[in-house]
Amino acid sequence: MEASSFVDYYKIMGVKPDVASADLERRFHRLAKRYHPDNPQTGNRERFDLLIEAHNMLKDASRRSQYDILYKQVVGSNQPFGNDGNGSDTVGQDVDIQSKLLSVFYNRRRHNIRDPGVPEVELERIFGCKIENLEFHLWYLKAKRWIERLENGMFSITVEGIDHINSEHNRKTTTMLLMDRSQENDDLD
Repeated sequence: MEASSFVDYYKIMGVKPDVASADLERRFHRLAKRYHPDNPQTGNRERFDLLIEAHNMLKDASRRSQYDILYKQVVGSNQPFGNDGNGSDTVGQDVDIQSKLLSVFYNRRRHNIRDPGVPEVELERIFGCKIENLEFHLWYLKAKRWIERLENGMFSITVEGIDHINSEHNRKTTTMLLMDRSQENDDLD
């Protein structure tokens, strides 16, 4: 997707770019019911088609991380990852980048178990920056033993990395369930 044909999928979904996957899914289902062409009161075919397009882009971690780079270039700052040089939430941005890197490695391993390596040139393409801009993040992920460098020079996720992703997913799911419960209790009051 080129910047000239950029579509703000977050705006279409009515969510912020840091939306969790579970929240994105809930929002999608709510809006899909509202705009489905079979809904006689609020059905809107064009809006529904845009919603499907946005959901398809944002639900896949690899496609979403590629989209986020373009999003930050078009909507946010022109610098990679929205780093505006004033130190605002650098840690949060780093965690986001590392999470997206792990998602790329996870998806590669998941879809190609025999050849799970991701070359540096592909990381540059996905993240829209030189590999030097990712060195800190790759160093950290390697030090945590969540990724490894294969004999052919490519990067791949490790079992520890997959376990980390799974534990983060379970933590977020549990947090969301607790938040849903507290909303239900608030509704009862």
